[in-house]
Amino acid sequence: MDEPIKVRGKHQTLEFAASDLSRYLSLATGKKLSTGGKSPAFTLAVVNESEPGLPAGFGAEDDWVVIRPQGRGYLLAGSNPRSVLFAVYRYLQALGVRWIRPGPGGEIIPRASSPIVKGINIAERASYRFRTICIEGACSLDHVRNLIDWAAKHGMNGYFIQFTYGTPFWRQWYTHPGNPHLKPEPLGPERVHQIVAEVIEELKLRDMRLERMGHGWTAAALGLPGEGWDQQTIKLSDQQRQMLAQIGGRRDLFHGVPLNTNLCYSNPQVRRRMAAIIVRYAQEHPEVDILHVWLADGSNNNCECEGCQAARPSDFFMQILNDVDAGLTARGLHTRIVFLIYVDLLWPPLKERLKNPERFVLMFAPITRAFQQSFADAHIPDGPLPDYRRNRLEFPKDAGMNIKFLQAWRDSFKGEGFDFDYHNIWACHFDPNQYALARVLHRDIQHLAKMGLHGFNSCQVQRLSFPHNLLLDVLARTLWDKELAFEEIARESFRDAYGEDGPQVEAFFSKMSELWAPFFNPVFVPQTDHGRIEQGLKNLSHMPALVDNLRALVNRNLDHPVEAVQQSWRYLDKYLSLLALHIPALDAYLRRSPECMARLERVFDYVWRNEAELHEALDAATFVKVQAWRANEAEGRS
Repeated sequence: MDEPIKVRGKHQTLEFAASDLSRYLSLATGKKLSTGGKSPAFTLAVVNESEPGLPAGFGAEDDWVVIRPQGRGYLLAGSNPRSVLFAVYRYLQALGVRWIRPGPGGEIIPRASSPIVKGINIAERASYRFRTICIEGACSLDHVRNLIDWAAKHGMNGYFIQFTYGTPFWRQWYTHPGNPHLKPEPLGPERVHQIVAEVIEELKLRDMRLERMGHGWTAAALGLPGEGWDQQTIKLSDQQRQMLAQIGGRRDLFHGVPLNTNLCYSNPQVRRRMAAIIVRYAQEHPEVDILHVWLADGSNNNCECEGCQAARPSDFFMQILNDVDAGLTARGLHTRIVFLIYVDLLWPPLKERLKNPERFVLMFAPITRAFQQSFADAHIPDGPLPDYRRNRLEFPKDAGMNIKFLQAWRDSFKGEGFDFDYHNIWACHFDPNQYALARVLHRDIQHLAKMGLHGFNSCQVQRLSFPHNLLLDVLARTLWDKELAFEEIARESFRDAYGEDGPQVEAFFSKMSELWAPFFNPVFVPQTDHGRIEQGLKNLSHMPALVDNLRALVNRNLDHPVEAVQQSWRYLDKYLSLLALHIPALDAYLRRSPECMARLERVFDYVWRNEAELHEALDAATFVKVQAWRANEAEGRS
């Protein structure tokens, strides 16, 4: 029986939403659905605040989902085209459809006798405006496509491509450095540009916010490449050299890396040049919704000349941003600008202020924080901030001190802001069980509103579903509804991924994360922590039995009848084999044994040999890099 779908309004995302609704309902029911018809079962539409049941005061950028009975079916609506798409996916979830990890292999589509699910009536506004994923790690076009698709299906609304094209992240996958078992693929600039164009198409199809750039503007002002952290030997002109930060009496590239090289910001010509390049980029890229304007990466790398000593880097930063705003305004451009508070820029300006704060969004990036404590549980110390000591700064690891720096910035900027954070890039590999970290992520996101922030941008690997998908589930669901309990999210995540035995798998990861805690952070720097080492060795001794106990359950489920669930168990089977190698390597690490690197090499070899099977779920390159830091630390090289 034909069940038509009607679309009110013209927008490619509305058409895409109707197509996806038809496709999934057809797969579930075995019945063909069409668009059009006089008596539609489903009407898809953008609604405004005059719609009955919706409060006044939400804007087009606020995501609001409405699912309401209408006629013989439902109105699936939202405050903008992407929210209509979110409404479609929420309806499909009510039908029993699940996307337990990115990629087609993560879909669960149940059989349904009818496309109409009774008893749904939803009107929800997302808790946070900024719900964004940032490209990091090693990734292919398909990896990013799958993540964007998954993100939209779980209410995420933005994606951030770092640098001009994000070249180092694509190169880290396609050239397969370090893995002798995969053949490198050609990757020239033209291919990278095409990849990014296709990523942008995927975002625009879903009406998701496109964010670009970040670090790299300082290199662009010099006319140098800023597409990564590679050291380069470059012959600089006298004009270029005079633009560079003077450090230790010399003006040169900082450790040979243009991306990490700050400029002489007290020089008004340097500021104007950098602002002009940013304005020109915005004019040439109208597809960009939010443009990130950051200074150089790295830290303690600011200019020491007499002019620059007269003010903090953040004061000069404000001057550049005001010049950018003036240039954009003169050209009638409404591009929003994200400005970064990070390392040296954690210290707020003493004098300068943004003249048009409505254009700007603050990005709080506490890159040096530890992840065993959430912002919600932090103690904010009394007293003033530490003194600003140019190029001799120490950065806060404590969550409370990081919040204190944010509060200091809030005295001078009252506009919108979000947390740009790093749970899902390195910390997720320091404890690969990820359960305790997921709880911290949940608490952090819940607390953002109390910190005066309006969302979260997750600087993360693009493949984060090994050994499970809990971190991604917590990220998306808590950003949409900060009142959701962690226990509810975790229970549903493991139940959907592993079926009726999900609670036993969840218990395993909860216990493993608890045992991992003493060595989640380095134990030898800044000084040796004998207490944590002793407790860590004791905890390691309990892990093999936990692995053995779970093995029988895994073996029983390797042929699970639901294909996506079966894949979850197969990933878990691989993870248990990985732990059998990883636990002895960690024992050698804690003992500072000369066997440490040799044992880690066995871990790396296992990951590389299995990457072809694991690559959709695990960023092997980043995993290996983080584990290698362990050996470097134990050998005194970190």
